[in-house]
Amino acid sequence: RRLHGQAINRPGSCPRVMIYCPARHPPNKCTSDYDCPKPQKCCPGYCGKQCYQPE
Repeated sequence: RRLHGQAINRPGSCPRVMIYCPARHPPNKCTSDYDCPKPQKCCPGYCGKQCYQPE
């Protein structure tokens, strides 16, 4: 969802990622929080952006 051209993020923060995959441009499974089912957020993950439960 956008409000006056700005993306609205869901509350909470993304989980911390400790390691990353070696792919140069890993595929993203989401681009914004609103691509994810509630209450999940679109966060950088092990290999590209994915939907996660917020912390």
